[in-house]
Amino acid sequence: MKFKKSQIKIVSWPLTFTLLAGALAACSGGESPGGGAQDSGKKGSPVTLKIELFDRGNTPPGAPPLTESYFVKYIQEKFGDPNNIKIEFVTVPRTEEVPKLNVLMSANEAPDLIFSYSDPAVQNWIKQGGLTELGDLLNQHGPNLKKYLGDKLLNYGVINGKQYTIPAKRIILATHTPIIRKDWLDKLGMQPPKTTDEFYAVLKAFKEKDPGNTGGKVIPYGIRYNNNLDPLVRTFWKKMTEEEYYTLPDLMKPGNKDGYRFLNKLYNEGLISPDFALDKDGKKFQADLVNGQIGFAITNTNEPVYMAYYSTLQKNVPGATLLPVDPFTNYEGKHVKTVYHPLSAHLMIPKSSKRAVEVIKFLNWMSDYKVIFDLQNGTEGVTYKMGEDGIPLFLDTDEAKKVMYNYLDYSMLINGKDMGDPEKTLKANAADPKYKDFTMNSIKIGEQDGQLPARFERPIEAQIKYSQTLGDKAVEVYVKSVTAKPADFDKVYDDMVAEYMKIGGKEVMDEQLKAYQEMKKK
Repeated sequence: MKFKKSQIKIVSWPLTFTLLAGALAACSGGESPGGGAQDSGKKGSPVTLKIELFDRGNTPPGAPPLTESYFVKYIQEKFGDPNNIKIEFVTVPRTEEVPKLNVLMSANEAPDLIFSYSDPAVQNWIKQGGLTELGDLLNQHGPNLKKYLGDKLLNYGVINGKQYTIPAKRIILATHTPIIRKDWLDKLGMQPPKTTDEFYAVLKAFKEKDPGNTGGKVIPYGIRYNNNLDPLVRTFWKKMTEEEYYTLPDLMKPGNKDGYRFLNKLYNEGLISPDFALDKDGKKFQADLVNGQIGFAITNTNEPVYMAYYSTLQKNVPGATLLPVDPFTNYEGKHVKTVYHPLSAHLMIPKSSKRAVEVIKFLNWMSDYKVIFDLQNGTEGVTYKMGEDGIPLFLDTDEAKKVMYNYLDYSMLINGKDMGDPEKTLKANAADPKYKDFTMNSIKIGEQDGQLPARFERPIEAQIKYSQTLGDKAVEVYVKSVTAKPADFDKVYDDMVAEYMKIGGKEVMDEQLKAYQEMKKK
């Protein structure tokens, strides 16, 4: 397969951008959506299509940059060249997704295709007139795309009666899965923890006995800045009404403070990452995990496989084994945890883009199962071999790892591997034969006793207004309350939650209550 390097332009936005303080600058409508579309597919100078791409900071040594990967070249040859389109990927740091997109949107410099997991950010861009309406474009240029997603999923992108986003399809609904070093447990003669009390006992044993022989560098429970604390903190939540679940901020939910108090106890006993507050990009956490210093962690479901933590750990520490576990129990004895909605990311076209038609054509091309298969598996004999049941099996080679890192980000229309058949899809998501059992257990545990997050039928204006402010404050509450001296914990937590409510939290809560009551009247 030959690729034309000259047709691949690389853009990487520096990390020095800062979030603009004001609201989005008004985006001019200018030309009609897809204004330059008449040039594509014809002779002459090719048009350029810019596509957002997450930079997760995990490029393997010796691998090409994200913007020069096999998948970039595949997209250029199979879609770009036949349509006289130059594909240009624009990288955005995953941990700074919304701030970076806000900067680009405000400057009318965002890529032609952007995506975000943040509902408030999406709602804000719509409110500011920053997104292109997609209804007519989908009807004209996206027949396969509409068929692939279906009306129910597409409806998640209808806001204020108009189709502003294309909701990506989420294949696996499991969100987070706790993992533990099984070889450490075996060395200590301990069983995997099944309750919160057993979990605490295991952490203490990891700290005191250092089964990984880290030379005093052991981190019993690895966490990071802006860490998602679900499911640990969620299992401390007490019984509440559906109305409370929908309307109260997490910081105000009954029992949430107890969960933070437990984390404070762990921190002060040296059982969690001592410098987590400085690990804003998560790279210290990743390094500690793959170098064998962390005994327990909570990651995105199957993240250790698709982010290559597990394989790198085993390369660095022969004999290391990770085991998905479900230790946290709530007042009912259930292992509750949040799970995803079928909607994954919102795919959008900024109003400033002149390539709306090309974007829809690109996503329409991607909705073909042959294309999906290639984008999610690579090349037979290089990155995978075909199993007898028709399921591709990843090859455990350095060459394959240099190709397949972050492979799912290039098929942004789908979150997870999709084979077009439920049974094959589940098997395909555990297609790495070396980690098949780990993946299947990770998904099973990640879905057990799952609870959907609250979702409202209309945008919450206060949430749009205060999203960034409250998000930053929530992280501050987490960091300062967890690292406080035990005697100061109550005052620190209470005072900071009061600040959170004062700077917009109460407005969000009140509006969510109103929206909830409106839904119940229908």
